Amino acid sequence: MQLVDDVEPAPAARVAPRFIAVLTLAYVGAFIAFVPLLSLLTPMQAEALAPADKIGLLSLVSLWGAVTASLTNLAAGWASDRTRVRFGRRRPWILCGLVGVLLAYGLIARASTPVGLLAGVMAFQFAFNLLFAPLHAIFADLVPHEQKGQVAAFIGIAAPMGAASGVLIAAPFLSDIPTRLIVLGLLVAFCILPLLLVWKEAPPARLRKKAVALASPQGKGRNLDFGFVWASRFCFQISASVVSAYMLFYLADHARYAEQFPGSTVESGLARLIAFSTLLTLAAGFAGGLISDRFGRRKPFILLAAALLAGGLLIFAFYPQWPGPLLGYVFYGLGFGLYTTVDTALVAQILPSRRHTARDLGLMNLTNTLPAILAPVLAIAALGPDRSDWSMLMIVSAGVALLGGLAVAGVRMAR
Repeated sequence: MQLVDDVEPAPAARVAPRFIAVLTLAYVGAFIAFVPLLSLLTPMQAEALAPADKIGLLSLVSLWGAVTASLTNLAAGWASDRTRVRFGRRRPWILCGLVGVLLAYGLIARASTPVGLLAGVMAFQFAFNLLFAPLHAIFADLVPHEQKGQVAAFIGIAAPMGAASGVLIAAPFLSDIPTRLIVLGLLVAFCILPLLLVWKEAPPARLRKKAVALASPQGKGRNLDFGFVWASRFCFQISASVVSAYMLFYLADHARYAEQFPGSTVESGLARLIAFSTLLTLAAGFAGGLISDRFGRRKPFILLAAALLAGGLLIFAFYPQWPGPLLGYVFYGLGFGLYTTVDTALVAQILPSRRHTARDLGLMNLTNTLPAILAPVLAIAALGPDRSDWSMLMIVSAGVALLGGLAVAGVRMAR
């Protein structure tokens, strides 16, 4: 059986520029919350606490953090779908998650042992997903199909802005990790609070219990499309997780960044590379969202994104000497920006049920968290016993990205 709410049409009213602005800013805050933490500060903490096995500790922390994120996102999405309070069903969870993220930063700042770092990152993943599951559902709740590419183009700014914030967090004048986490917390609160204060969420309507027969071809088609898009994003995110978690060590151990640029730290070099690719990511994502709306097509852009992202990874594999890493980030940034924007629009367009938006997005979010579990396993296996075969890791990651592009070809209810 299928509930009436599941077969109602998607929202038809266009969303206003003011709403797009505060939603975009909140997305930026969400990505600032985790990107510099997991790509810069956590690896730095791992190296400080376990210099002899920094990759092993980072992989362990990433693994259990991802498990925590997966379970919490599903639970928070399910709970926010069913929340019935006068402040709305999404806003209370976003506020609780924001408070929890700030408290988790304090735990990570005080971590003095590997166990302390593990506990801090798991606490962060719990709190962050209390925030992100309902935040992500707002886009699918309110944005009509014909505006999804446009709004996705704006909120697509969030991922590169989160990456670019690493430039500030890695700045030399922020001398230690606790200070950097304080700055991070202020930035996150500044970005997310306007949505909570400005956007007035309508109280949710009472759930209707009337059911209708459900074996419709459209319902089955949406479930199948959901599976293809899930598989596509899963592959993409495995490749992205490898880059996010291990590029600091790639630059240090394989590209020998410090030897090529004496006087410059590896973390500052990585931050500058990310900042440069961010400009390309922004341009590619914004253009992809608008053009995909204009032509009413999503799949060709995702196939192009897969080719670009895989090309960047292959450059990392075969040309570690400068300017190889720079060129690799050009291709990677273009592919990542194009993919994240168009995929966001596609996912919201093919969700099986409007009544269970956050729950279904929680299932889709497993494509973000499960790859974070598998990426450390992939890295350890591909790098070999001496943790040095970086070319193999990048080649395998490129192949996985191409599989992600091919998977989306199976989608039938969106072009």
